[in-house]
Amino acid sequence: MHTSPKSPSPASPPPGALDPMLLSLLAVSPAHGYALARRLESASSGVLSVEEGSLYPALQRLLKRKAVAAKWSKQDSGRDIRVYSITQSGRRELERSGSAWCLVAQAVQSVLTLRRGALDVRIVKPA
Repeated sequence: MHTSPKSPSPASPPPGALDPMLLSLLAVSPAHGYALARRLESASSGVLSVEEGSLYPALQRLLKRKAVAAKWSKQDSGRDIRVYSITQSGRRELERSGSAWCLVAQAVQSVLTLRRGALDVRIVKPA
């Protein structure tokens, strides 16, 4: 019996990465919570997934820091949804935290791909 390889189930974003990822998604366009969760999964090619229990507290943190704004909107179905958008403060936060996360991701990649005897690894810091 031949079975096809099972694709790995989506993982949660690493600790501390969700806020800047949400800001990045909102920098593209405003969205409601469910759409943000789907965008995250799509943008990560299905590698990352966020549960409601992590998503909405993260959005509340961003609202409290004034990194995002929210307004209620009515869908065509008549249902009310909360639409989030990035603020200028959020764009500045994204610039800082996004650069830091890119540096960390590059460093982790360097360590994970390190081969025996190849200890001269250089990390290029973003400009």
